[in-house]
Amino acid sequence: DPRPFFRFAKEIWPGQHEPSLAHYFIAELERRDQLLRNYTQNIDSLEHLCPIKRLIQCHGSFSTSTCRRCQNRVSSDEIKHEILQQIMPHCTKCSKTVQNAILKPDIVFFGEPLPEDFHKTISVDKDKCDLLIVMGSSLKVKPVSLVSELLPAHIPQILVNRERLPHKSFDIELLGNCDVIINELCLRLAKYEPSFGDIKRLNHRNEQLMNEILYDKIRISMQQQKRKKQKVSYHTTNDTSVPKERLSSLRPRIFKPPMIQSSSSSSSSSSRKRPFSSLKNSPLFNQNSSYISYPPRRYLFAGAEIFFSSSDDDGSDDDLPRKHTE
Repeated sequence: DPRPFFRFAKEIWPGQHEPSLAHYFIAELERRDQLLRNYTQNIDSLEHLCPIKRLIQCHGSFSTSTCRRCQNRVSSDEIKHEILQQIMPHCTKCSKTVQNAILKPDIVFFGEPLPEDFHKTISVDKDKCDLLIVMGSSLKVKPVSLVSELLPAHIPQILVNRERLPHKSFDIELLGNCDVIINELCLRLAKYEPSFGDIKRLNHRNEQLMNEILYDKIRISMQQQKRKKQKVSYHTTNDTSVPKERLSSLRPRIFKPPMIQSSSSSSSSSSRKRPFSSLKNSPLFNQNSSYISYPPRRYLFAGAEIFFSSSDDDGSDDDLPRKHTE
């Protein structure tokens, strides 16, 4: 039943949004002849506005629409009015009495195969690629999710995303808001290649680079700050609710505030967590001017969706890698 799709299609129709800094960064790589291919799972066609030409739209786009009955293909401009009015567009070459003669935008629905261009291009590009950057994707939908596994083991892979992808392994993880991360990368690259400093939508921040702070320093500073705020409750000699003979044996009771519980947790052993945003309470960390480094290869920026264990005993972290000693 295509009706549910056409009821919300106008919300994702191209032309209502603008490319982000991340789009223009990719376009700059192409301009410098450093982009082999941009494989996108987005269907908003924002890449065309940059423009990016070495593009594979893995899940199709709204640029054309095809009749489900006679396979007549038209420009989506011809059905724009119907889409914005939430009306199912009918193929003009088919009789109105013909069933299923609906002009469907050429985007890939769940269960449908990807365009043939994807398979042909990736089979060639996998042998030419010298660096893979995965940006803003969960890599959960096949076959796009398999791209990282097609490459030889010696090809470096970088993740730029709000959260980790536990089912994948990357050489470097830059976690946080993609535009915040790309902005910092561009400012650093501009020190060596000035053209990166001219990218559209770049926030120059007075050319100030972010400070790098080690996670261990953040954790220790938060533990020290928490100890200062701990409340102590004492029984006094005027407390008539406790027998006087027991007062001398009572010790101070440490008050512990309630922990933040993650709604996404599936096990009791890891249910008590605090979000990355809680690190802003550390006097060492400012999300606008610094990022957190967790050696050897993970960096946390503003917007990261990562949870930390709230245990004070060992400062352990369910999302961050464990440190091993030989």
